[in-house]
Amino acid sequence: MIRTVIGLDGGGTKTVGVLVDGQGHVLARAVADSSNFQVVGGETLGRVISDLVNHLLKQAGQAHPLGHLYAGLAGAGRPADRQTILAVLESKKLAEKITIDTDASAALAGAFAGGPGIIVISGTGAICFGKDSQGALYRCGGWGYLLGDEGSGYYIGQQALIAALKDWDGRGPKTGLRPAIEEKYGIGSIDLLISSIYGGRIDRTEIAGLAPLVFDQREEGDVAAQNIITSAGEEIGKIIAAVAQRMALAGRSVRVALIGSVFKQRDILIPLMEKEACRVVREIHFMDPQFEPAIGSAILALQQEQILVDDTVLAHLAEAK
Repeated sequence: MIRTVIGLDGGGTKTVGVLVDGQGHVLARAVADSSNFQVVGGETLGRVISDLVNHLLKQAGQAHPLGHLYAGLAGAGRPADRQTILAVLESKKLAEKITIDTDASAALAGAFAGGPGIIVISGTGAICFGKDSQGALYRCGGWGYLLGDEGSGYYIGQQALIAALKDWDGRGPKTGLRPAIEEKYGIGSIDLLISSIYGGRIDRTEIAGLAPLVFDQREEGDVAAQNIITSAGEEIGKIIAAVAQRMALAGRSVRVALIGSVFKQRDILIPLMEKEACRVVREIHFMDPQFEPAIGSAILALQQEQILVDDTVLAHLAEAK
């Protein structure tokens, strides 16, 4: 009898789980709190995932133990951390087999149904991952808001604040970003935000939330906003190019799945990304992910169970969308 599997996608804000049978039917889906090991620690991670697994099994009327639990988790990039997480979950006796992987692996598997390809993620942060036909993973960017994340929502919002402050100082051109930000926060002068930013009352997520305002100002013809968006698109193109280069895809056609809130403006960003990436590759086919990352984890679990993830299985998985 083919066992059921659970695929997890654990991020900084939530954990999504799906229970899938050997034919690809999604028997249950549920959402729980964050399971980022670096943020919540092992004890909370174990509780969140244990409760989620139990909820999925109960929802589907399945008995314990589960056949295979495949967890793609944020904060599990280092082998030592994956071993710690594995020990925590094995102590819960949730499944006959447990695999701990990164959230990037889950996202890649979901985007390309377990096959090779490149994903670029731009939300609060920005990062690019590739997977080749041998299963090797490649990464570029994602070094956090202090050291990188160029092209992210945070980058766009940060650059908008810098442009507005340069306007206030008189050392930069006048920009509509300044009054737009002042109006958003109900303040008379942009410099009044400084204490809130450095005091942590306006955090990097909120700064990333300024990105739509910058796109709006770009549409109004604001030069500073136009320059910020152009830079963001080009920076994303550069990380795509770097991953493609390392995957030996120079001069070839590549598929790139777009993930994250910044790509709500993909029509504006795609030509900018394409310009930079096509310095390395011949052409790019931008696309939406085929499946969500939790389904990606389930696909990886099925593959480890020696189940062929063919068109029939993929069609069943797609029925749950």
